[in-house]
Formats: sequence, structure tokens, C-alpha cells
Amino acid sequence: MDALQWLVFFICICFKATQTESSWTVDVPSSVEGLLGSCVVIPCTYNYPDITVHTFTGIWRSDDRVIYHPTQSNTVEKYRGRTKILGDLSKKNCSLMIENLQQSDGGPFFFRIELDGTNMFSYFSNKVSISMIGEPNPTDFFVQEEVKEGQTVSAFCSVSHSCPTYPPDFHWSHSGEQHFQTQKLQNGQWKATSTLTFHSDRTDHNKPLQCRVTYHGGKQQETSKTIKVKYAPVNVKVEYQSDVNEGETAHLKCSSDANPVSSYEWHSETGALLNKGQTYTMSNVSRHSEAVYCTAVNEEGRVRSSTVKLNVLYAPVIETYSKCSSYDGIVKCDCIVQSKPPSMVHFVLGDRVLQSSKVEKNGSVTTGTLQTDFGSFKFVHCLANNTLGNANLTLSVPANDNMQNIFIASGAGVIFLIILIAIGVGTVKRCRGQSDGTPKSDLSTMRSDRPAEPPRYAQTKRKENYEDVHCNDIYTNDSVYGNIETDWDESVYANM
Repeated sequence: MDALQWLVFFICICFKATQTESSWTVDVPSSVEGLLGSCVVIPCTYNYPDITVHTFTGIWRSDDRVIYHPTQSNTVEKYRGRTKILGDLSKKNCSLMIENLQQSDGGPFFFRIELDGTNMFSYFSNKVSISMIGEPNPTDFFVQEEVKEGQTVSAFCSVSHSCPTYPPDFHWSHSGEQHFQTQKLQNGQWKATSTLTFHSDRTDHNKPLQCRVTYHGGKQQETSKTIKVKYAPVNVKVEYQSDVNEGETAHLKCSSDANPVSSYEWHSETGALLNKGQTYTMSNVSRHSEAVYCTAVNEEGRVRSSTVKLNVLYAPVIETYSKCSSYDGIVKCDCIVQSKPPSMVHFVLGDRVLQSSKVEKNGSVTTGTLQTDFGSFKFVHCLANNTLGNANLTLSVPANDNMQNIFIASGAGVIFLIILIAIGVGTVKRCRGQSDGTPKSDLSTMRSDRPAEPPRYAQTKRKENYEDVHCNDIYTNDSVYGNIETDWDESVYANM
């Protein structure tokens, strides 16, 4: 071989060697970040000369040991079961996953490829180190913190990680529609994002919205933000003492749940404005005091409470239309009392205290009915008593219908008797006249010099001016009416 041939051969060898060397390439980061206890994936792509290959064998090594080999026995014991090639070597993907990352797994590591057992190449000039972190990277959390009730809220929770095979798991403290997405970053890092969408409610106000991230291996990280929800007043109500004595002062307070805080107005039942402010004072209340309600107002709306009416307590008042009546020979007396609380109703007849024969209660009205033998009494006294006081009223007792019939019949009998006596006297006089020689005359033609008149009777007037009755002696031992102040005297009944 002459000098020219040797030159050509040398140039060809050098060119082939140069071409072959430049075909063996690998793309790996110089360093990746890994979370202790989790997993890390080293991204790797490689290239080899343009040759036909049937069998691919990928190996990962450190300087002095094999950390991954498809034959487990060729892998050092420390890494057995913890390392795995994720990529398809035939597609030039040589990515390596290391699970349960430990502090001693820092590397550096490099990739080696064996093609059909004859063409082999170690990419030891492209080594990868692993930077260990003990805790996850901070979470990026975004949400609109001031919203109105019913507004759509979108919250975003993002973390970076180095284990795309087992991405982090997201858990939200609020229900809603969730979406997950992942994004590849540089140097083996990935970004995982969870989006939560929901409609805000007043129950969300001042509550933290939490995003908890759980990484492969069990480590967790949690972050939260507090949402402020604006909403119209709810649960508007009037707070007050339900029972109040007539004549006293009542204090009412309006309360509500609202954001921002409410201002308050007070209105009568007819809608008239009574006062502005959270409290309202009603002086000298009475049973006739009108019902009221309050209205809570903020920039989100106006809401009114239900109408409230004070339960005013007062001493008994006996209605003037209380009376005694007679029907079909039966006399009964009705004593009608207005009071709160309801009253006990009794009657005083002579020196006796009688309970009501029947008691009816309808709201604040108590009706006590007495039906008994009133005898010759012309008056009966109605007594009403509750915890706040007492009242009394004297009722006139009408004459019994049967007694009236007897009196009428007796009067008619007396008149008839007088007529008979008058006729008898006239007959006697006539007979005496005949015996004295007076001429006889027929009775039918007799005429008296002066016509006979029935006797006249002065009309008996009903005694109307009766004085106050004193009943102290009657109630000396009656515990029910121990607080009734009376000054009646039994002498009223001396002439009944």
C-alpha cells in the first residue's frame, strides 16, 4: 500500500471515529431536586449511531456501582426495588425513577446503553446529581378574598414536584367542582395545579378555605386563606322580655347576621317609623300598645323581623255589661272580666262566698257564671282576682219569673175579693131597706148614687241607692282573696 492509500485509509478511519463518537449523545439535567421520602424522576433522552438494533439494555450507574440493571441481581442491594427505567429505550427514552428517596441518593449518576450486546456506550460525561429537600416547596395559593353571596369563586392551588409518575394529591376544605392539570418545567421539575370552583354563601364568611397537598410518600403541606363574603341581613329578630306589667317600661333589641354589619330601624305595625338604632324603649306600656317590628339594613339589602306584640299583664277589670238575667224561671249572673293573667271569679251572696258554676276563658277574657237559688236577695257581688290585683262589682238580681206570676195572681185574687165584698155589702143594705118598708126594687135596675172604684195602691219604688258593701268578715280565712281590699258591711242585707 503506497503512501496515498495509507493517507486515505487514515482519513476514513478518523472520519468514521468522529462520526461514531458524535452519534452517542444524551440529554439529562445536571441536577434535579427531590423530596426525601418521596420519589424523583431523572428525565433522560439519548441517541446512538444509525444502526439496526434488536435488543436494548439500559443501565444506570454511579462511579463504582450499578443503581439500576434490568437484572435485579446486578443492581446493588440498596437500590433493588427502588429504581426503574420509565422510558421506552427503543424510543430513546432513558428516564429513571428512584422511589423512597434517601439522603445518600445524591449521586452523581450516569446512563449506559448496550445495543444487541455489541455496541455499548457510557455517558459518564453527562452526570446527574440529586439535591435533597426535607420539606415540600411552598404552595402557590390564589383566591379572590372578598366576594358577594352567590358569586362564583375560583381558587387555585399549585405545587412544584419531581415525581410525575405519582403527582401530589389535592384536598379542599370546601365542596365544589375540581380540575387538575400538570405542567413540565425545567431540570426535572413539574407543576401540579388544582382548581376549585364554587358559589359563595354567607356560611363561607370568615371561614378559611384550605388546600392540603399530599405527596407520594406521605408528606403533607397545607395552606389557607380566609374569604370575606358580603350578604344581606338574615335572622333578623327582636329580643325582648315577653311579659311586662302595665305601666312599666319595655326595652327591645334588634339583632341580625349580616356583612357588613347592619343598621336598624323600628316601625309600628302600620309601617310608621318609630326610631333608629339597635334598641327601642317603650315607656308606660299598656294592653293597647301597638305591635312593632325592626328592619336591618346594609349595602346588600333590607330585611325586616316578624312583628312582635308585648304580653302586657294587668289587674282584673270587670266589664260594666256584666249582669244577672232571668229566663224561664231560672236566674243566672254572668261576671265578665278582662285581665292577664286570667282571673279567678267568685260571687258573694249574703254572707256566703260562692264559686262560679261555670268558667269560660277566651284569651284575656274570663267569664264566671253563677246559677243558684238567690232567695230574696236583690244583689250579688262579683269578685275577680289575679296576681296583679282584684276588682269587684255589684250586680242586681231580677225577680224570679215564678215569683212574679205568684204576685200577679195574688193581686188579681185580692181585687176579686174586694169586688165580692162590695157586692155583699150592697146586698145587705138592700135587704135592710126592705125590712124598713123601702119598696122592693129589681137588682138589675139598681143604681148607686156614686159608682164603686177599685182601691188604688201606691207603686213601690225599687231601692237603687245602695251603699258600698263590706266583706272583710267573709274573707278572713280565704287564702285566695287574702289580697282583696274590701270594706263591705253586712248591714246592707239587714232589710233584704
